[in-house]
Amino acid sequence: MRQEIGLLLIAMGFLLVMLSFLQNSSQGNSGYGGVILIGPIPVVFGSSPETAIASMIVAAGLMVLTFLLFRRR
Repeated sequence: MRQEIGLLLIAMGFLLVMLSFLQNSSQGNSGYGGVILIGPIPVVFGSSPETAIASMIVAAGLMVLTFLLFRRR
C-alpha cells in the first residue's frame, strides 16, 4: 500500500514539473524556488520573494502530508 502511494506522489511530482515548465516556457517568464531541510532548519531560496513563499507553503504542505501518511495507527 505504501509503495503505491510513494510511486503515485513521485509521478504527480514529475507531472507538475512538466506542466510548470510548459506553462512558463510559453509565457516567457520563469522563476525558481526551493526548500532544503537540514534537520529541523529549513533553507529557503528563490528567484523572487513570491517564489520563495510559494516554496515554503508547498514544503509545509508536504510535511503535513508526510506526517499524516506515516503516523502510526
